[in-house]
Amino acid sequence: MIDVMLDLETWGTRPGCAVRSIGAVMFDPEGEKIGPGFYKNIYDKSCLEAGLHTDPRTVKWWAEQSQEAKDALTATPLTLTEVAIKFDAWWKKHGAKIVWSQGGNFDEPVWTAAMYAIGRSPPWRYYDTRCTRTIYSAASLDTRTVKRDGTHHNALEDAKYQAICIQRSFAKMKEPAK
Repeated sequence: MIDVMLDLETWGTRPGCAVRSIGAVMFDPEGEKIGPGFYKNIYDKSCLEAGLHTDPRTVKWWAEQSQEAKDALTATPLTLTEVAIKFDAWWKKHGAKIVWSQGGNFDEPVWTAAMYAIGRSPPWRYYDTRCTRTIYSAASLDTRTVKRDGTHHNALEDAKYQAICIQRSFAKMKEPAK
């Protein structure tokens, strides 16, 4: 496996926003295997010190989310730099190459902007990025029909769910035409 599903929880909706947590999972997009995962929470202060911002609308949105989702974000946070180093090591350890994210305009570009803010680069090449929504659309997959486990807005659990949706999309596209 060389594919990784990336999911972030953030304080905004555009590149340059502060990142609250990162979740990622190795997966086989054309099979059923879900591999090792990665999850870390990030100190808000380290994001703000790097020049990343918070969006008041997103702060309000977070206040309305489940307590379980909010509580998950407080466990053992690290600085943005510490998380970046650990994520890069995880990426290399598992031989990752391709990064997927829920929409080509959110998780991947937000993480990339956060990395540049601390003088780092993401571990993938710009041409190794993939968008889940494009595949869902090509497969005519309504993700609401895919059973979901876990807490919504937990970055690791969201990444696993999105990986499963990609796998279902590829399987659906391989089905014989009726």
